[in-house]
Amino acid sequence: MKIVGIRDRLIPISRYEDTDLTTSVVAVETDIIRGGRPVTGYGYASVGRFGQSGLIRERFAPRLLKARPDMMVGDDGNLDPFATWKIMMAGEKAGGHGERCVAVGALDMAIWDAASKIAGVPLFQYIANASVGTFLPRPASVSMLQAAIFTQGTTYPDYPMKSAASSISAINRSR
Repeated sequence: MKIVGIRDRLIPISRYEDTDLTTSVVAVETDIIRGGRPVTGYGYASVGRFGQSGLIRERFAPRLLKARPDMMVGDDGNLDPFATWKIMMAGEKAGGHGERCVAVGALDMAIWDAASKIAGVPLFQYIANASVGTFLPRPASVSMLQAAIFTQGTTYPDYPMKSAASSISAINRSR
């Protein structure tokens, strides 16, 4: 199991008419075949920052493409997003840079997407499993954010409630 290709594109995106703001969209292709096609995860960079193609192409994609498969695969044989993040950040200095985190974030998003597709579960369930350790069904009446709160059995930080149900109720009232 390995990453065999990474593509990125700049697309125009702006909330203002007089700017040429762009964002990066990425596709991370694996060697896993489902339905006759390679499993591909998709991600995009932050809205409100310029695209990060330079950093993606020059630093982070080459690290992922050169990495040994055993460095980025978990015990379950699937892509391990935590391990791939370590590969991307190898050799980077500590601390944050706005441009670097946007580039890594776009790739990270695509890797999580690919891993969930390989596992055959919706992304929110895959993330919940990585956080909680078990796949839990999503109640039909709650949003994705609420489902994450529900499945993790925690309260939303802005609403220090006693239960997930009371947090969901508070979130619904805040809309």
